[in-house]
Amino acid sequence: MKQTHLKATAIVLLVVGLFSTNLLFAHHSFQMFDRTQLVLIKGSVTDWNFNNPHSWLHVEAPDSNGELQTWSFEGASPVHGVRQGVTGNTFRKGELVSIVMSPMKDGRNAGAMCFVVKENEEVTFPGDATCNAYMVAQQWETNSWVKEGAHLDSHSSAP
Repeated sequence: MKQTHLKATAIVLLVVGLFSTNLLFAHHSFQMFDRTQLVLIKGSVTDWNFNNPHSWLHVEAPDSNGELQTWSFEGASPVHGVRQGVTGNTFRKGELVSIVMSPMKDGRNAGAMCFVVKENEEVTFPGDATCNAYMVAQQWETNSWVKEGAHLDSHSSAP
């Protein structure tokens, strides 16, 4: 009886361990984002969620048909964000922002933030390592892709 109980416990722990490992790898995967390109989204902040496990910036911006839609962008965890100078007060509702992001592979109005330029031209780095944000921001600045770029402009993520 005791040996059967130990075997059952071992099987349950093995299954839970394997399931947890798969969740861990799935959570930390960036496979849902097209990291070969970076897209510029210009819009107005509707919500800024600075909470675990990832921060989220939501903006209202036109889709490819010109219709206003809600766009959502995944960022870093608050701990990582604070190290990059991002706080719960970094973005305000109604503020105009230009977001450079890796889009979702499935075409949804969402992506992973690389960097964000606020209406006062402050560059923020709320992203979660999906791009080399500081180098990419410098490249976009050098080429004036944010300032002179149009909404939905796209550039290769290669330096």
